[in-house]
Amino acid sequence: MAHHYTLFIDEAGDDKVDRLKPDFHDGNSEWLCLGGYLVRAEVEPDLDRRRDEILLSFGGQRGGVLHYRNLKPKNRLLAAQKLASRDYPARGFVVCSYKKTMIGHYNERAASASGNPRDVLFNFVGRLLLERATHYVVNSAPRHGIRDPVLRIVMASRKGHHFGRFKAYVAQLMNQAVAGTTYLNTREIKAGVLRWNEIERATASQVAGLQLADVLVSAFFQSIERASPHYGDKVARCLLPLMAERASRPGVSTSRANEGVTFYPATRVAKLLTDEQSVFFANFGYDMDALKGRKAMKHVQALSQADRMWSQGH
Repeated sequence: MAHHYTLFIDEAGDDKVDRLKPDFHDGNSEWLCLGGYLVRAEVEPDLDRRRDEILLSFGGQRGGVLHYRNLKPKNRLLAAQKLASRDYPARGFVVCSYKKTMIGHYNERAASASGNPRDVLFNFVGRLLLERATHYVVNSAPRHGIRDPVLRIVMASRKGHHFGRFKAYVAQLMNQAVAGTTYLNTREIKAGVLRWNEIERATASQVAGLQLADVLVSAFFQSIERASPHYGDKVARCLLPLMAERASRPGVSTSRANEGVTFYPATRVAKLLTDEQSVFFANFGYDMDALKGRKAMKHVQALSQADRMWSQGH
């Protein structure tokens, strides 16, 4: 087998950064979320069964398409609970970008390079997701007796997104990581686990792994998107056992914050969140009081989310 792990990636929300909800009733989403459902390669043949079991749990059909948005509220809860079950070994990742930090931003160089200015935000959030997932694979592989792990990436096809340029962007990040030139390298992609020919896209309705990723990312999106009619349901809390944890080390306990669950840019966004949103992210390990405190604000990087989207090293 050419790979040891597969990360299925899907998104929720849009990538437009003007006229945002809830300030504009007919506007664009407040958040853009990318979610990843990570499994070991030997588990992949079981994903159709997992999808079918979820569908059958609320009267769906075997071999059908699992689409979170089309489910009734009680069935969304059932789907999330089953996805987080120990019977379904996997790890989840989600990156939630608060788009208000991007209002009014335009970078001609980034737009020219991406071919579509909206791809800049989407690809950058994808970068954050891959940073976390590749680190997890590197740390997880030895526990399973895997040397030199390879991660396959399957991304849901998305209208208007230039997949070829996304792959080129990932390749550039890989080269920077190897050369030690990653810009603002608080984290960087673990290039050794990625291969150009193992980054692909597929139609979500035809791939069970992408449908499971849809459940994950959609549950998070609806739990934080204030304009969603299901904002109050907070279904994503059921996914806590699924989400990847940061390994403990002396003086630092395990946490899903900024690991399996990331909201970005945390130090800038924390004070802008509603009480409900703050409580939600605290449930996954974020110390919201610390993020809102003066000490945290003193250590905020000079670059905003928008500024960090593009640099000489991006």
